Amino acid sequence: MIKATVKYAVLATISFAFLHSPVFAQEVEALVKQCAMCHGKDGNSKSSSIPSFGGSSEKYFKYTMDAYKNGGRKSDMMKRFVDNLTAEDVDKLATYYAQQEYIPADQEFDPQLAQQGQELHETYCAKCHDNNGRVDPHNYGILAGQWMPYLKLSMKEYLEGTRRVNPMMVKKLKRVQSEVGEEGFEQLAHFYASVK
Repeated sequence: MIKATVKYAVLATISFAFLHSPVFAQEVEALVKQCAMCHGKDGNSKSSSIPSFGGSSEKYFKYTMDAYKNGGRKSDMMKRFVDNLTAEDVDKLATYYAQQEYIPADQEFDPQLAQQGQELHETYCAKCHDNNGRVDPHNYGILAGQWMPYLKLSMKEYLEGTRRVNPMMVKKLKRVQSEVGEEGFEQLAHFYASVK
């Protein structure tokens, strides 16, 4: 038992040292340069059609990269990029972006739609997307302050089955569609845009 504990302590120390070494930093910087062209160096996008993922969990980042690599998400550009990454590259990027600060997008929203969206969030979404979508405890990504066009496209693709997602998410979105109508997705997008 003691030997095992010492072994894990040594491995943890070596891993920590490597993650903070100049070599690791240089390797990550080269990878981040490729992502930064669209997503920003810290993972905070300036384009309304591109998501921000700085501050997301490592597990969520890896899940997303795997989805692009294996057809769970559709994007020719992302597919080309991810196909050139090794598993080690993805691990490095996941660690890097998880350490960045998430910055909500600065965008206009309709306060009335946002209020309606908050009610929908509390009814359909709050169980998994904690604190109004500000945090990522279940590895589902951060919704608060995400770009509205990107959010609306994501919900559309989930419903169409063209984007891989937890089946519970599809079930909830179908309930919104059935019980509220298409305007429910607009309301949710305005709500998340309003959360800082």
